[in-house]
Amino acid sequence: MRKVIIILILGTFLLSLTACYDAHEMDDMLYVVSIGVDKGISDKWRLTIQFPTMKEGGGQTQSGSGGGGQSQSGSGGDEQSGHSYASIDAPSFFTGIDMLNASLPRKLNFSHAQIIVFSEELAKEGLIGEYIAPLSRFREIRRSARVFVVKGNAIDFIKENKPVIGTTISKSFQVLAHTSENIGYFPNITLENFYEALKSPCGQAIAAMASVNDSKSFAENGEPWGTKFKTGGDYFAGQLPRTGQNKIEVWGTALFNGDKMVGELNGDETRFLLMIRGEFKQGSFTMQDPQKPELIIPLDVRVSKKPQIDIDIKDKKPVIRLKVQLDADLLAVQSMINYEQPELQSLLEETFKKSVEEGITMLIKKCQGLNTDVFHFGDYAAKNFLTIDAFESYDWNRHFKEAEVIVDVNFAIRRTGTQIKSYPIKDPIGVN
Repeated sequence: MRKVIIILILGTFLLSLTACYDAHEMDDMLYVVSIGVDKGISDKWRLTIQFPTMKEGGGQTQSGSGGGGQSQSGSGGDEQSGHSYASIDAPSFFTGIDMLNASLPRKLNFSHAQIIVFSEELAKEGLIGEYIAPLSRFREIRRSARVFVVKGNAIDFIKENKPVIGTTISKSFQVLAHTSENIGYFPNITLENFYEALKSPCGQAIAAMASVNDSKSFAENGEPWGTKFKTGGDYFAGQLPRTGQNKIEVWGTALFNGDKMVGELNGDETRFLLMIRGEFKQGSFTMQDPQKPELIIPLDVRVSKKPQIDIDIKDKKPVIRLKVQLDADLLAVQSMINYEQPELQSLLEETFKKSVEEGITMLIKKCQGLNTDVFHFGDYAAKNFLTIDAFESYDWNRHFKEAEVIVDVNFAIRRTGTQIKSYPIKDPIGVN
């Protein structure tokens, strides 16, 4: 018995001396922060990765290399950004990783990848399913990575993906993803959200649209803007009239039917989409002054309750009843009309309510025309069936385009800022 106890003690002591055989020092790894996927030329995949250079001050060198008949690779970066990129044509994602590892001084690790970018060409050809399957299966890539569809090539987007504020791209995209909650101009879609929606019988997938803005829409000369009305959200990705050091922008939504991109939403349509999905929280809206249409009234709009969705199926035809409830703060009144008084405040509320109802109705009709239920109304329609098999046999995605939709928006202005009454500005001689 004594020998057994001694052996157990020695065995326990020996176990305490062991270590993780597969442990790696942080300096031995190269942590990828961005992944870009394009159709390849020398091979099926054009895989682009972006990673920090891990040099003080962000200094780095640029280099490039070309492969033989089966692969093509290149690398480069911005010396001031502290990040570099590498791109290679390869037959598969995992082979591409090994090929890149042969030319990089550290082993690639994808556990900190923040974004996955697919080219619009690849998405429109219905190839997303082929390319996303290995990404979703790979244990190093987190399901919380954000998915974007980029206009043009993913490699060009990643080349321009540089930190303008701060020094890390990963932090920039963590903050940007949460910005969606405060503006609503693009959805916050993770790899898990996207992959599950591709397989869902209750709806279709969406992804945030991204683009490189070349500032061509920013006119430096010309006639000043007149009295035409624009909401500010009626642009598509890459079209915002802006300029600056940051060339990339995330704006709007890519719509899918299966794994094929079938349409795109602008900023305003994306806000309506997120309202229906229960993912919109807050955003500034601009409406025309109902009494002076040449002037505008900005509102800070918030969702007061989650949307109420009821779906009945009559003679195999769905009837969708949607109720959206919004609150707002009055931010400014250019016309100086006293919209704070109850009668005129009701006029503002009714005008904005109708514009949102029209916008939501037009969006749903647009998606019905594309035969894509990106709202996931199918989740609510399933209650009309006793079994999963019965629901799947009904084929919701096929019947969605036939649905009758009834939209009701409740809207109320809760606060008027620091003013309780608007007064007109007097002219120099004291006449309004």
